[in-house]
Amino acid sequence: MGENELVNAFQVELVQAENVLDTQFSFETAEPHYRKCLSIIDQAPEYQGEFEMLLLKMYFKQMISDEPLAYLMHVLRWENIKRTLEFELFNDPAAIATGRGHEKVLAAYDDKWLNKDFYRFSD
Repeated sequence: MGENELVNAFQVELVQAENVLDTQFSFETAEPHYRKCLSIIDQAPEYQGEFEMLLLKMYFKQMISDEPLAYLMHVLRWENIKRTLEFELFNDPAAIATGRGHEKVLAAYDDKWLNKDFYRFSD
């Protein structure tokens, strides 16, 4: 698969996961979509920058909630995502009202992430 196909497949999985969260309210049912996202990333680590840009775009445009991003960052621990959210959180004058999602994603960088219990992590 080429870059466009992989990035598109990644986006499709994120949208499907978000749809599951919106309609079935199930972390467990959304998790296979997150795992597919990780599989796509594993196939093309050289496209990390493209995946990061897509994740941030979808998150900031509210196409996905904080949960898919948190799940993926718990596994991937990408520093660019972390730095971007920290910058947004600490430089937004309305962060008290709007920064909760950022905090949830940043919390996922910790090994003791609270939502970890909702998933079947093997780590």
